[in-house]
Amino acid sequence: MVGNDVVDLAEAEVRNSPLHPRFDQRVFSALERQALQRRAALQRRAPDRLRWILWAAKEAAYKLRKQSDPSTLFSPSRFEVSLDDRLRGTVEHEGDRLRVEVTVVGDLVHAVATLSGSRSEIVTGVEASERPNASRAVRTLTIRNLAQKLGLPESGLRVLRTGRVPRLEVEGWNRHLDLSLSHHGRYVAFACDLGVTA
Repeated sequence: MVGNDVVDLAEAEVRNSPLHPRFDQRVFSALERQALQRRAALQRRAPDRLRWILWAAKEAAYKLRKQSDPSTLFSPSRFEVSLDDRLRGTVEHEGDRLRVEVTVVGDLVHAVATLSGSRSEIVTGVEASERPNASRAVRTLTIRNLAQKLGLPESGLRVLRTGRVPRLEVEGWNRHLDLSLSHHGRYVAFACDLGVTA
């Protein structure tokens, strides 16, 4: 299983919108709020970037949990993120510890969450998209990249949904691959769990 989330830091709702005064209280744990305050003391704009890094990690972990338990609700403060200086770490939720890695390049934040101890091969992809339909753009990116990775024609792959959870159907295979899709602002992103490979 895998979860991913992407944030466009240049998007107007992130860059210009003032946050409700209680946003941090509702969204972040006490430890996360302390980290935001420490960052604020060091640099005026730095807490904004950290805020959205934590948010992306929470969203990625939520999408992972939703795959294993469809009844999982997104209560952000109950997903507690702990990251090292390389933006690798964990997200704890209801006694479970998930692994998370965050990549930040310019205005792009991309978080990928996996099960702790998982040995699955995870394939990810991110790109800026000019397409007006972000849902279609992320599916196109997913199918193009995974067809190339698997050495199969694009026509043999389909993105399906079970409820709100996406899966990848591969023609001729008797199982679906776990998949996570995300889009925000200019960016679309996916993560796919190929399973344990030799």
